[in-house]
Order: sequence, then C-alpha cells, then structure tokens
Amino acid sequence: MHIYWFKDSITGHLKQVDALLNQLKQELVFSLTSIDCSKTKTPLKDSESIFSKLEETDQSIILIGAGHKVYSRILQSKKYLKNNYGRHATSIAILRPTYEVNSFDLICAPKHDFQKRRLPKNVITFQGSLAAPSHTPVNENQAIIAIGGLSKHYKFDKEILMQQLHYILNIYPNYEFKIFNSRRTPDAINLKIKEELNQYSNANFIDLNSPGSDVFQDSLNQSALKFVTPDSSNLVFEALSAHGKTYLIQIEDPKYRRIFGAKKIRKSMNELVNLKRVGVVRIINKKGMANFSKIENPSEHFEPLAEVKKIAFSIMKFINPQE
Repeated sequence: MHIYWFKDSITGHLKQVDALLNQLKQELVFSLTSIDCSKTKTPLKDSESIFSKLEETDQSIILIGAGHKVYSRILQSKKYLKNNYGRHATSIAILRPTYEVNSFDLICAPKHDFQKRRLPKNVITFQGSLAAPSHTPVNENQAIIAIGGLSKHYKFDKEILMQQLHYILNIYPNYEFKIFNSRRTPDAINLKIKEELNQYSNANFIDLNSPGSDVFQDSLNQSALKFVTPDSSNLVFEALSAHGKTYLIQIEDPKYRRIFGAKKIRKSMNELVNLKRVGVVRIINKKGMANFSKIENPSEHFEPLAEVKKIAFSIMKFINPQE
C-alpha cells in the first residue's frame, strides 16, 4: 500500500492526519509520500512528478489530507491516476469538505460538522478532533495552562482571561504551572502575562517562539490539571486524549451573548461541559455584585478519548472489507 498525504500549512490539520497515520502504522504496512499543497501552482506538472514511478508497483493507493487547499488536489490526483495509469485510488478527506462531498470515497469528520445535516453514506464521524491517545502517568504536582487567542468562535476578553489566570494560580498554589501561548495570542496578552504573573513562584510562562516551547506536548500529557481556553478546540480534545483533568477557561464576559457568527464549536464545548467531560473555570455575574470566579470539576470516571483508534479501524475495514 502507498499513502499519499496532501498537506497544507495549518497545524491543526497536520496534527490530526499525522495522528491518524501513526495509528494506522500500528496495523498496516505502507509507504508514505508527502505532498506540499501550500506552494505548488501547477498541479498537473506536480502530479506527473509525484506519480512518475507508479508503473513499477501494483500497490494499492490512498490519497489523504485535511484542509480546503488539499481537497481539490486529492480529487484531481484521483482523476489523473485513472486517466493516465488506469489505476484506482481511494480518496479520503479528513474533516468535512465544503464542496464535492460525494466525490470522495471516504470522509472522516467531527460530529459537530454534521449537526444539522443528513449524514452521507461515505462519512464516518468522530468526537471533536483526532489526537494521539496518551497513556503517560500524570505528575500529581504538575499543571498546564494553554492560551489561544482571537477566533470567530469566542469573544476573547483580555481582562477576563487575566482574572481567570490569577484565580487558577491562587487556588492551586501547590502545583507547578507551565503557561503556554499560541500563534493566535495577541501581543498585549503575552506582555500582560509576563508583567503580572512574575509574582507567582509556581508559574512559568513559555512563549511559543522560545526554545523551551518544545516541551508542550510532554507537559500536556503529564499534567494532572489542564486548563485550556475553549477557542482552541483541537487542543481541548488533545487534552482529553490524555490522563488528568481538563478544564475550560471562560474568556467572555458573563453578560456577553453571541447572536451571530460560528456556533458549532461553542455547541461542542458546551456538550463537553454538560457531560462533565471537562470542568470549567467560570465567571459568575450577580446583579449588584462584583464578578467572581468559580471552579467546577469534571467527572473522574471517563477514560482518555481514543477517537483516532476508532477512525483508523474504520478506514482499515473500508479498504479491506473482507478482513
């Protein structure tokens, strides 16, 4: 089997496909070719180069990728292989394409992408996002705070966030916190964190662009407590794929009511809260009183999510239906 991975430059897309391919490696033997779709402007010429040695093998072919920039390239390549080599390739889209949904052999997408849509026959769904499950034992004195930033899903309030960070660090003085920002975190918030959180001996701010940022994944897997802003939905599900407790940090003023804009991520996060999959660091607003923070704990009986295993199994059944 030969898998061709069509890539864009979006970290969330790359991490999900990478987690899936790593899971498939545990069950299947395949060769892997990566194709960068973020720069190529001549797809036909690129296809001639990519598939030039195809006649030397009769391996089955899978074309896979995530992101709007790659979906058209996958379908173009499928057609190219059929017309030029007479070869069938299985086309797999990770996440929901916004066009030509029925042209893919298989689509693996989050449930929230089909909340108000009929589920096509070529679609299998998973909860949230695909993340490699971690079985690393947690360090009971270690905690992490992961901060996102501006998005179309939440109104990111700098003052609310800082209030929440102070609250978290104060109520958990016996934990060693690593605080990570992201590429979406505004510079003003990065600066404010550096200025205000220096007073805490148990907090270490690690900037995305600093040499120490490469410890993020290990910190996420090893931390007993994981606090994540809900705009970072992929990261929330990464945290839920490891042991430990995950909490959403409220980043909107409690008086704020969203009327327009994207709501599917908010619904997904609210569902996690209602099921007690995650806890919440919540801002409470009472009439005539100052806002105050309150923490609500998640249920402790859930095991780490393993959605990537479910999807890998479904793909194997699809490509080898008799096994």
